[in-house]
Amino acid sequence: MAREAIQPGRWGRISRREVSPGVWRAHARYRDFAGVLHKVGARGPSASAAESRLQDRLIRANTEGVVDGSATIQPDTRMGVVFDQWIAEKRVEGQISPQSLTTYLGVLERDLRPAFGALRVREVTPVAVNRVLMALGGAQKFDTARQVRNVMSQVMMMCVRYGAAPVNPVRDAVTVRKPRRDGVRTISLEDIALLRKAVREWEDRPALLRGRRNITLLPQIVDTMLGTGLRIGECLALRVEDLDLEAEIPTLTVTGTVVRADGRLMRQPKPKSDSSRRTITLPTFVVAAIRTALDLGLDGGPDDLVFPSTKGSPRSPGRVRDQLRAAQEGTSIDVTPHDFRRTVATQVARGSTLAHATALLGHADESTTARHYVQRIHVAPDLRVVIDQLVAQASDEASI
Repeated sequence: MAREAIQPGRWGRISRREVSPGVWRAHARYRDFAGVLHKVGARGPSASAAESRLQDRLIRANTEGVVDGSATIQPDTRMGVVFDQWIAEKRVEGQISPQSLTTYLGVLERDLRPAFGALRVREVTPVAVNRVLMALGGAQKFDTARQVRNVMSQVMMMCVRYGAAPVNPVRDAVTVRKPRRDGVRTISLEDIALLRKAVREWEDRPALLRGRRNITLLPQIVDTMLGTGLRIGECLALRVEDLDLEAEIPTLTVTGTVVRADGRLMRQPKPKSDSSRRTITLPTFVVAAIRTALDLGLDGGPDDLVFPSTKGSPRSPGRVRDQLRAAQEGTSIDVTPHDFRRTVATQVARGSTLAHATALLGHADESTTARHYVQRIHVAPDLRVVIDQLVAQASDEASI
């Protein structure tokens, strides 16, 4: 009976022999995806060590450089190889933003490789994943735990697709959640007035050495975020072509955001999500703020930015946060850029509807807006008339 052919991407029986005292060699025939047979070998101080190294070499042979779905990931594949394959596939898909790719790479190198890189696919269990997530939760690294769980879940789903894992073990692992917050923080009317005054005074402070004028656009940026609920990255990514200030109802359209990729700031030509792409009507004070910024005649760079840096490049969100903190020094207020979104969402939800607040902020569903951005009112509505009817109706029934 003819011997069965080795399947592409697989190898035959592994042979081991001692080639010299304390030196063992393992070898096997490997058939690549083109059907060509290769003899592959590896050495080690023992028979098992040589075989283990050979298996690693064979696994790399059928995964390296293959990102079109034809790579073979098996239960014995080391997770370090799996991580490389997952990133390679993400790059080829082209559906991931530079900012997200940078985040994924950071999570892989900082958290996942040290914890799982030496394990084989079959050794990644809910218990192993729990151990890592619980350690991060115990260290109060809740956001990191969420990122680790998200990335690891995607990696293991790839293993399931390749048939290397029967189920996704991350699905049964613990979900580490942040402690419940006291409530959504918004800016009071008094603090809004104090803040707008403080940033204008800070912008108009005496000139720096050699007469350099302070042009941070901070008052205009603050008013724009306060009047639109934009994320800070969305605000700093606004282009002149995104504005329609001459219309009967002035608007701006969110078409991008500022991100850091490959160590530099850039304007990403799409916002955070599909629902984040939206057109917003502008209050009068926002139109005035934007006109003031444009009238300064700063170089908007190749993107023709509304709030560029003095070099014509995207302005840094971190730098704006620092300037906002500096402007509040010596005052009784402590406001962050994200407080503007919560304040706007709460105002719109109370004065209009939650659906309108969700659309304004660019969220995919109302639950996110309600849970994280709208301040709850802990006073029940005045329902005395309705409840009085309960007793009145009961009395009417008794008199019949």
